[in-house]
Amino acid sequence: MRALRVGQPESYLPMKTELIERARRIVDDNQLFINIVSKRVQQINHGADPYVPTTPEMGAGDIALMEIIEGKLQWREKDVDDEPSEPFDALGREEPKA
Repeated sequence: MRALRVGQPESYLPMKTELIERARRIVDDNQLFINIVSKRVQQINHGADPYVPTTPEMGAGDIALMEIIEGKLQWREKDVDDEPSEPFDALGREEPKA
C-alpha cells in the first residue's frame, strides 16, 4: 500500500521517474515541459482520449509523458500577436456562440 499525502485522492498515481527523464530529453526547456505536461494532464482529467495505449497503472501524468515520448503531441511557442479566430476555453475547445 502506498502512502498518500493529505488531500491527495486515492486514484492519484505519481509520475514514473523514467518517463519524466525520457520526456525531458525531448522537451529541453523546463518551463515549456511543465506547461505541456500540466495542460495535457488537465485535458485527460477532463475526459480527453489518450493518444497512446494505456494500462490501469498509468496516471494522467504518465499518459501525457508517453504521448511526448512517442511524438503524439505537437507544440509551438505562441507569438504575442497570435489571436485565435474564434474564442477558445482553457482546454482549447471552441466556446459556444451566443
